[in-house]
Amino acid sequence: MDALALRTPLILRNRNMFLIWSGQALSQMGTRMYQIALAWWIVTTGGGGKEVGLFMVAGALPALAFVKVIGKAVDRHQSRSTLIACDLCAFAVTIVVVLLFRAERLGFSGACIAGFFLALAQAFFDPALSKAVAEAAPPEDLEAAVAFQSSTQSLASFAGAMAGALLIDRIGILGVVILNALSFIVSAGANALLDIPPAAHSATPALEAVSAWEALRQTPWLKKVLIGFGCVNFFLTPILVILPLYVKITLGGTATLLGVLEAAIWLGILAGTFGAKRILTGGTTSGVLRLGAACMLLLGVALFVPGVFMHGGLFFVALFCAGCALGVNNVKFVTLFQERVRPELKGRFFALMQALLSFTFPAAFFLFGLLAEIMAPPKVCIIQALGVLALSGYFLRLSQTTEVRP
Repeated sequence: MDALALRTPLILRNRNMFLIWSGQALSQMGTRMYQIALAWWIVTTGGGGKEVGLFMVAGALPALAFVKVIGKAVDRHQSRSTLIACDLCAFAVTIVVVLLFRAERLGFSGACIAGFFLALAQAFFDPALSKAVAEAAPPEDLEAAVAFQSSTQSLASFAGAMAGALLIDRIGILGVVILNALSFIVSAGANALLDIPPAAHSATPALEAVSAWEALRQTPWLKKVLIGFGCVNFFLTPILVILPLYVKITLGGTATLLGVLEAAIWLGILAGTFGAKRILTGGTTSGVLRLGAACMLLLGVALFVPGVFMHGGLFFVALFCAGCALGVNNVKFVTLFQERVRPELKGRFFALMQALLSFTFPAAFFLFGLLAEIMAPPKVCIIQALGVLALSGYFLRLSQTTEVRP
């Protein structure tokens, strides 16, 4: 590959990666818009924190409850057909929501049921997407492909949340839901144009029956890494609950300040995502684990700072640094997983990874939400920081006991 081609962004020189990126951006941005719109609808129709929490739990259950079925199905079928099927199913569910909403018959239970089925489609979509990225990108472009995948998820979540909040006032909740339905159709069209050759491997009947956990017994460090990240998410994700309280109670700020601080996280993730390629790990598993420990250390310090120093500008810098650490960590570890996990097991592995990461969300939101009611937000930040710092030591220890291999 010549130097000019290497300088050209991957999605501009790889047609399949462009299509995968387009489909991912549209579907995930539309989903985030939908979540914001439905959460606002719940709040404005008499619901409170409990109802919003239950709505979020409904969206977190499918990835965990159906992890075995999802993983094996993604491994068994071509990525292209799975992505298209997920988009079309999500479109059908969203259209039902549109019809019920227009007839004023949706109700809270209907919103939760629809949220469950949309999350179920997403639970199949995400591991199929990771599998498709590995199939579409040549080995030398794998890290760049993972960077685009990770950054797209961050951008889609940020842009979807911002667009959803703005569009609610302009076109209404129903209009946002209709836009979400259209995003699924366009995403299905993009995925239908994919030209990914069938995988060369074929799983044996014995391998078809193997679960992801059983397959990981041969590489126990992978299991330990997934458990470690699940614990990290338990302490880290509640920042989305604590941040509004910190801005309002501790800083006495406005919604504008809240938006600026949330933007700092996403900007940091993007910077870390595209800067990850400049950080060398020696091409070894233990090298990536040491980098992960360093990223956890930076995350812990970034959470500790606002617990001691109550200043909006300093909080912005801390959140940006935390985002950078997350961006680097995501790219390096997902690339490592793509390289180390056997192709015929990737669907099961990424489904399991998704389940472990999302499982902590409801419990973390609930428990840290309770903590925020009995103590000041800065103190909650310190508790989060101590948890992440302890896990930094866990990853460092894991790097020392894991076999070094290229």
